Amino acid sequence: MDEEATRQAMLVFGLSLLVGPAIGGLAGWLKGLFWGVGIGALLIGCAGFYAAATIGWQRYQSIAGTASVQGSLVEFVDERSKDGNGRTTVSRAPVVEYIAPDGQKRRVKGLGGGLSDKEWGDPVEVRYSVADPARALVADFQNMWGAVWGFGLFGLFPTMFGLFFTGMAIKEGRPRGSAPVERMATPAQQRWRTRGTVLANLVFVAGFAVCFLYPDERLGRALGAGFMTIGAGALLHFIVQSLPPSMEFEFRSILAIVGLGFLAFGYGAWMMA
Repeated sequence: MDEEATRQAMLVFGLSLLVGPAIGGLAGWLKGLFWGVGIGALLIGCAGFYAAATIGWQRYQSIAGTASVQGSLVEFVDERSKDGNGRTTVSRAPVVEYIAPDGQKRRVKGLGGGLSDKEWGDPVEVRYSVADPARALVADFQNMWGAVWGFGLFGLFPTMFGLFFTGMAIKEGRPRGSAPVERMATPAQQRWRTRGTVLANLVFVAGFAVCFLYPDERLGRALGAGFMTIGAGALLHFIVQSLPPSMEFEFRSILAIVGLGFLAFGYGAWMMA
């Protein structure tokens, strides 16, 4: 329903992959490596967030003029595509049949790989345009919000790395004075930090165990739940290491990047399963 928004988002993000490194390289030449990497990554991250916001807003507006109906899976069709090296790949795309209020049967094809756990005749939600019932889409996460999630990841990771290197550049540029006095944790602070570290480790390890709680046919759900649990453990470590006296910024920020990354990947894997 919003192919134009997707094309525009891909164009902007594709340009950022050229402009970001170019401007980052110039900044690195003028101000230093950390500034160059930070600015270049931030430009790419902002483009990713712009693409996600553009597609998300257009999808939200298009959904506002739709109605929901329960369709049924009728078949999977093979879709062939070629990569940059000319190799052909084949994916299975689901075809769903639905009946609009006018009583006419129609079919809509979903994205390749979607609904892979369903069989012929299984119910599938479809959203169709009230103004034109022939315009419709399969109403699962991949078909409705998969592009938003994907571009959101393309925005999240470069932005986090950009903030990390920019923070390092700011820290490096500060005048060097006498070495800061290292503060020792009080007994109470040490107890809280020890308890928090134990809890974070338990959550972190539990993320790997969660993967075995689901049968093999729900591997996507298992990975999603496991990744989100691992991400929660990393973020707990970030919180614990931020307690006074806190760990150095660069080490804590790595925990935050790992935690947010696992949460984002896990959420997408869970929703697409």
